[in-house]
Amino acid sequence: MYEAYWGLTEPPFSLTPDPRFLYMSRGHEDALMMLHYAISRNKGAAMLAGDIGLGKTTVSRKLLDLLDPVHNRVVLIVNPILTPVQILQEVLNQLDLDIQSRNRQVLVQELHKQLISFYERGQRVVLIIDEAHLIRSTSTLEELRLLLNCQMNDQFLLSLVLLGQNELRPKIAKVPALEQRLAVRQNLKPLDVTETGEMILHRMRVAGYTGEHHPFSPDAIFEIHKYTRGYPRLISQIADNALMIGFVQKLQLIDGFMIHNIVNEFSGQEAA
Repeated sequence: MYEAYWGLTEPPFSLTPDPRFLYMSRGHEDALMMLHYAISRNKGAAMLAGDIGLGKTTVSRKLLDLLDPVHNRVVLIVNPILTPVQILQEVLNQLDLDIQSRNRQVLVQELHKQLISFYERGQRVVLIIDEAHLIRSTSTLEELRLLLNCQMNDQFLLSLVLLGQNELRPKIAKVPALEQRLAVRQNLKPLDVTETGEMILHRMRVAGYTGEHHPFSPDAIFEIHKYTRGYPRLISQIADNALMIGFVQKLQLIDGFMIHNIVNEFSGQEAA
């Protein structure tokens, strides 16, 4: 609705994990490169943890863009509330194997044969589990650990990437054999105030903004960071509201006073 007014070709603050809009803070860049390193160097398993709304899912989608589809076969599980057998079935299904058996041993054997087949064709399977903190039982985590036993003498046949909120770490700690296999462990942190301003401008540039100046004043960015504490999802929500109100009021610059009022409305507080 406000896109044309601000010179945009599309909404800049959608909450979908579009990797084009990922602002690469130093923390996001380090996380992305380390996850890619774990896969490309066949390290076995990696973990990215962080609080809700910090961009873990978007980092994972950016990671998919970096992976060569010729040499990597990706299995992405976004709803990991599954039993060990269901995990195996889902992996096999995404690898285009329709195995009806619910016998764990049969499923493991079929998966191992398929992994060897990929290996012989110069491919490796990358298993990415998003929202991994939702995994309910240690038996499911143990099953994931056992998948890493699928290996040749010189390399793993499968790379495992776990993405989850901070409670994933203590869950992993309850399965020491899996924790010890995590060659890469990254933790995302909130943005600082400078990165907050850079993120807003980055997303607007991707959406088509060509203005010479930042559409948010320094005090507006300060107010946004103060309220959001540097969480990208919240930053996007406040910035989106600000652009809409700026359009309605026909403003050229979003200032701190406006953000202060938006935050009060957003949080249900009375205006000061």
